[in-house]
Amino acid sequence: MSPNHIVAGNTKVNTLYVSYIFNTKHGLEDLTKEEYDAAGLLDDDIEGSKEERTFRIWINSLDLENVYINNLIEECNDGVIIAKVMHKIDDKVIEWKKIDMAPKNDFNRNINNNTCIDGGKKMKLKLVGIGGVDLTKKHRKLTLALIWQLVRAHYLHLIGDKTEVDLVNWANSVVAGKANNITSLKDKSMGDGKFLL
Repeated sequence: MSPNHIVAGNTKVNTLYVSYIFNTKHGLEDLTKEEYDAAGLLDDDIEGSKEERTFRIWINSLDLENVYINNLIEECNDGVIIAKVMHKIDDKVIEWKKIDMAPKNDFNRNINNNTCIDGGKKMKLKLVGIGGVDLTKKHRKLTLALIWQLVRAHYLHLIGDKTEVDLVNWANSVVAGKANNITSLKDKSMGDGKFLL
């Protein structure tokens, strides 16, 4: 981004920019146990990793009806929440007649999760090696991989359904002459920070 992008007043771009800054460098110190106790706050990071916490907060921020996640892996294993998230991003990808809103067994959970995987494929998510049964069995790594793909799709949708290629081309045009061009968002040359600066 350049100052021109900020002053252009694009609400979505500015919101994403400010959110990213806050999420990565918020400058806030963790509260001590005494401060938590004094304020009567609960430690909401009941899940193990920052990634899980970030995804849980992201899902909670989507304002989905009857959805509030406390434990990401446990609560996403029945397919209902994932289906709601996918529907929020693209309301055409989930076949709701196949979704059991209160699955009572693994068979029904598998049907829900397979429907979500099919929806993800319609969204053109990269779901190689991820199946509905993986979500039902609470496979942490594969569940996080699916949710990461949903986060990515959501943010790409927010900025106007741009592809990664579009973003790379835009970034290269902004940086033109000030740093070497990148080939993808995973380009190792960004590791030194010069491109981002």
